[in-house]
Amino acid sequence: MIGTRKIELKKNFSRMFWIQALMNVKVISVVSTLFYLHRGLTLSEIFYLTVVWAIVSLLFEIPSSYLADRWGRKKTILLGILLSLAHWVLFIFADNIIIFAVGIALASLQFASFSGTDDALIYDTNKELGKKDKSIGKLGKYYSARSIFKIIAPLIGAFIANGLLEWQFLVVLAIDMIAVSISLFFAVKLTEPNHYVDVEEQEIGIIKDAWKIISSDKIIAKAILSRTLLFIAMFIIWRFHQKYFIDIGLSVWALGIAWSIIHICAFFYSQNIEKFLRRGDLNLEINFLNNLVIVFVWMLLFGVLFLPNPLLLLCIFVLLDVTELFRWPLYAEFYNRRSKSFNRATTLSLSNFFKSILDIPLLIIVSILISKSIIYPFMFAAGLATIILFFKLPKKLST
Repeated sequence: MIGTRKIELKKNFSRMFWIQALMNVKVISVVSTLFYLHRGLTLSEIFYLTVVWAIVSLLFEIPSSYLADRWGRKKTILLGILLSLAHWVLFIFADNIIIFAVGIALASLQFASFSGTDDALIYDTNKELGKKDKSIGKLGKYYSARSIFKIIAPLIGAFIANGLLEWQFLVVLAIDMIAVSISLFFAVKLTEPNHYVDVEEQEIGIIKDAWKIISSDKIIAKAILSRTLLFIAMFIIWRFHQKYFIDIGLSVWALGIAWSIIHICAFFYSQNIEKFLRRGDLNLEINFLNNLVIVFVWMLLFGVLFLPNPLLLLCIFVLLDVTELFRWPLYAEFYNRRSKSFNRATTLSLSNFFKSILDIPLLIIVSILISKSIIYPFMFAAGLATIILFFKLPKKLST
């Protein structure tokens, strides 16, 4: 009986990998902004939807953690998948901002259901198997699943929705629904591990410990702010880049190829995290990548203002996205090395908590700016990115 349970527990890793992979197929992503516009939304309303996401995520992060601890990791993940399915169904019929907002709220609830729960399931599984020290490697491979299908998904989306017609969008949405439905098969087969991590206590501790972390460790505070602000700057550009590039003459195919390249880089980078983390001073590497992202953001803005060559701007955009993605495992390792009384998961969750708080006012500002000109959000993102120059990490990681 014990041997059988051990075998089933080991299968949790591959099952969680495929759940993550299938949940993130999202073929619609390559044309998501164009889909919203096709259904009658404005660019400002699209940014309002992201505010809805942030508010729901902020409100339900802890309640979803309560479910994970009291109801079970497996059941909470199953609930998240069902919420995702409901969100895709609404998207098929949505034709106004209210219905889209409900759909986005469901998607955010799914994200909250998975947030912390998936990490806890993997950690608890490793712990029960007596291999807790290998959790970071398992988590790295788990998160690489986000990119595995996205290597080809943008090309599929570009091929199907090349004409930006209603039936093409419906086919793309159907593919995403089928992928999420298949993930249910893997979720049902998960084995609930013994609980060693209290997700609810961890999430509540995030709020209680937030000020303590920031006031007692200025370096972690700088890391959280630089990670969060630069990500928001990137998200602002990502949210409307499809509309901008199509307007200046690029095809949906070009966007599909660009995103496939981005996800190929992200997948192989995540699969080999440990190799990349063995180089030099970690703080210097983080500062270097942050500076590189800022340079690319300003290059993109300069190109938009003075040299709007479509292919040149797309190449800069690809370099910008790839560089931004490369920062994430470095920050994860930074938190892991730096944290003493606060574990890595708590610090990462704190960063996400701050992001949700900052998202609300910043994205409302962008929704107003983009109603005036599509150029203004580029300027706002560049200014936001530049702020992190004031939050550089010291040359050596003190322990």
